[in-house]
Amino acid sequence: MNPQELIAYFESATLPENLRLDRASTQLEVEAAVKRNIETMLLNSDSGRAMNRLLQIKKALETPYSGPEIPKL
Repeated sequence: MNPQELIAYFESATLPENLRLDRASTQLEVEAAVKRNIETMLLNSDSGRAMNRLLQIKKALETPYSGPEIPKL
């Protein structure tokens, strides 16, 4: 998926406030994180970190994590 496709996807996506990405990760303030990662992706095309995070958020939106949480100590 290229940057333009990701931007188009998130322009039309309904974003929750918080999103569980996987067992160990929760993305807080999803809308702000998406905007920040899109800006970073466009400014720094060499680094794939922002694109990877956007792909993680996209995957979690399409198939929400429903497994157990990490036990709190």
